[in-house]
Amino acid sequence: MTAYQKYQLQWMIDHDHPLDELVARMAEYQVDCNELGRVDEIFDEWEYNAGFGGEIWVSYLEWKLNEGAE
Repeated sequence: MTAYQKYQLQWMIDHDHPLDELVARMAEYQVDCNELGRVDEIFDEWEYNAGFGGEIWVSYLEWKLNEGAE
């Protein structure tokens, strides 16, 4: 697991978003947008376009320039 992945998980914990919500939100996004493809592709689209009701962790680049640089 990368440091950024750990950050994403900690972000979810800090914002009270359990893993089952992540899965449910991605499934809803897939149905709503008629997205087909691999799970990682759907995740990328969900992360960029929807997140948790528009709320999502910072991008990898932003994280790397700030928290990840520490």
